[in-house]
Amino acid sequence: MIESQIYSFDPTEIDCSGEWLLYPSSSNGDFIASIKTIGQLVPVLVEIDGDTTKLIAGRSRVAAAKALGLSVKAIAVEAGDDVARALIHLEENRARVADDALKLAVFRYFYSRMDKKELSQRVAPLLGIKPKARDMKLWLAWMELSHDFDGVLTAGNIPLAAVTVLSKLSDDDKAAVLPYFLNLGWSRSNAVNFLTWLYETSRRDSKPVATILEEKDLPLVRENESPKDGVARLCKAAKQIRYPAFSELLKAQEKIVSEICVGTKWRVESVGNFETGEVTVQTRFKSREVMQRAIEDLSSIQKSDGWDKLFELGREK
Repeated sequence: MIESQIYSFDPTEIDCSGEWLLYPSSSNGDFIASIKTIGQLVPVLVEIDGDTTKLIAGRSRVAAAKALGLSVKAIAVEAGDDVARALIHLEENRARVADDALKLAVFRYFYSRMDKKELSQRVAPLLGIKPKARDMKLWLAWMELSHDFDGVLTAGNIPLAAVTVLSKLSDDDKAAVLPYFLNLGWSRSNAVNFLTWLYETSRRDSKPVATILEEKDLPLVRENESPKDGVARLCKAAKQIRYPAFSELLKAQEKIVSEICVGTKWRVESVGNFETGEVTVQTRFKSREVMQRAIEDLSSIQKSDGWDKLFELGREK
């Protein structure tokens, strides 16, 4: 219940330390400038509990009023417990954008305080998530993980979707893959592919992921390597581990193609994962002169002995 009466408090009288204050404070500078110019237009929400006045929503307005030496206008609500206080806090901040860091903090807070069904039905909509949405299922799965991965999710280094594979790994394997996400930012597809290839290799070889990583020696970083290149290298290595025969074919193809196309801008790629023996040959040009040179190069490279090797690559004899 919310009272219609507007109270006035000294900022120091309001306790702003509640764990239910889940949204981060907005820029105090903006509030200070606004309140200094036109005053406090929107009251904060508080709960009066005996001699204590607990803030429910409006931390930045309280901080701004304190900085300006002004009193704080407030409306009193009746919550009764921390869950109710947090729900009111979320409702009051519903118009704000909720990123993964905020969603994680909210779900962690409520996960130990209510069951999954209630979490989906009462909390998720306050964050813009439908109760039965795929994202909600992913968040519930993430709640089953230890807090070890929370930091890399908050930092944006690992996507929420990675939980679909992480949840299948043993605790030791989770610990083994975590370092790969500490300092590199992974896209959704790269992260899921990387983890999936390692997990599938583990299942195929009946070895822990931790053992595979140790045996294959996948360094976390290399000297003078950009984060983007680091992710590309690790994905390529994980794919080679998962598909060793296919990876060998790719290496052989790269060698043959480099010999065929040396000195030209033509590109040659196999079609259908080497199953058909077919290849595509392509290049680009933006003038008649460049086009003529490309035609001459094509006439030259078609004489290479490497074509027969390329056509037979990967095909059963």
